[in-house]
Amino acid sequence: MNRGIYPALSGGIAYERLLSVISNNVANLNTSGYKIDRPIFRVDTPSSTQGAASLGNNPHRDKFFTEIDRIFTDFGSGAIKQTGNTLDLAIEGDGFFVVSTPDGQRYTRSGAFTLNSSNTLTTMDGHMVMGESGPIVLGEGSVVIDPEGGVSVNGTEINRLKIVDFDKPYNLQKDNNNMFKGTGEKPAEGYSVVQGAIELSNVNPVKEMAAMIEVLRGYESYRKVMTTIDETTARANEIGRT
Repeated sequence: MNRGIYPALSGGIAYERLLSVISNNVANLNTSGYKIDRPIFRVDTPSSTQGAASLGNNPHRDKFFTEIDRIFTDFGSGAIKQTGNTLDLAIEGDGFFVVSTPDGQRYTRSGAFTLNSSNTLTTMDGHMVMGESGPIVLGEGSVVIDPEGGVSVNGTEINRLKIVDFDKPYNLQKDNNNMFKGTGEKPAEGYSVVQGAIELSNVNPVKEMAAMIEVLRGYESYRKVMTTIDETTARANEIGRT
């Protein structure tokens, strides 16, 4: 087999993975608090120490190989949308809501909350939203949540939202249900809670659709290169047999 096909194959695989990342971003365009994922590429070359190490004893290490080194999350804020729903909350500034799950404490920017049968504030998936004094249980009456996160019912403060932050750059991992997991939480500062609103995703649909078109074209180019190399090799073998 013509060894030149391997660099083209690596590029095609990288573009296929990139298409999956972009597709997931587009699919979450309307997901409250969603944070966009972006790739970091790496090109392994014969002169690259890192590349040589990653290729190891690969007999094709004299070629250039393209791959996605890692995926990172852009934690830039999304736009705030007013909903008028008393239990919808958004954070202006840095910080995360704290959620209790069976797998441990998780963090989210999605403030589309509701009440369970015990009048406890939860996510739409039923996980309890945590306050500084534990789960937030709302009694009957008018619920007001102030910019500092204080939760009041009929004018009496009953709890305070637990809003936390982390050292930057954030070393958080995405988990299920639009939540993050990580360690090193600390009290958030300089934030403001907006009641009756949610934070939209930070996905730019125009940019993501343009990126998707570009990736599809790039993938097609790699596919054509591989087809050409394969056909050339086949013809060369046929001439050799003749």
